[in-house]
Amino acid sequence: MPLPAWWAIPEDFAALFQYFWNRDFPISEGAPGARRTDWTIHIGVVVRSIADLMGMVTRFESRGRKDAVLRSGDGDELAVEWEWGGVWGNELEKLKHHNVWSKDKTIERTLKYAVLITYTHTPYIEKVYAHVSHRWQDAKWPLLLILIDVEKSKQFSSGKAFQNIHMSLFSPSGQRELRTTPAFPWRVEGSRWYQESPESGR
Repeated sequence: MPLPAWWAIPEDFAALFQYFWNRDFPISEGAPGARRTDWTIHIGVVVRSIADLMGMVTRFESRGRKDAVLRSGDGDELAVEWEWGGVWGNELEKLKHHNVWSKDKTIERTLKYAVLITYTHTPYIEKVYAHVSHRWQDAKWPLLLILIDVEKSKQFSSGKAFQNIHMSLFSPSGQRELRTTPAFPWRVEGSRWYQESPESGR
């Protein structure tokens, strides 16, 4: 039996990503030592946590070596990629042409949507959106783009200071922005991370 149409929608994934991103965050203001591999692992944990709450199984490096595939009892539901270097590699094509596995081989299934989690320097956000819109215009399923904009910084081992997480849905009808949230937990005003921040004065 397939998942209900209203189950595990892009808005659900976006909301869960936001909260799991903040939980077990690899750095703090006083300990900014996480490197690229730490962020890669962190996102893998986030994706698996989302799948668990959605009642799906996570398969890493599966189905044409996607970073992750989220699968229900009926077959593939979501294909997920995360890439440190932005949208300029082959991740969009891998997601666009994902070979969907189905328990019932007599029917052709599609994904609910694909997910790409990536980064860009702040001045290039609109350039990224234009590129994704062009590359995704004839895709069979929507794309949830989770874009973290960054600025260069010597404070962090990664060389990047995260600014905001921008979440947008791309489909044949165009781009729809879902939400924007601070990428550093201690910038979420009123949160416990904000209360514990040295800069908050509390």
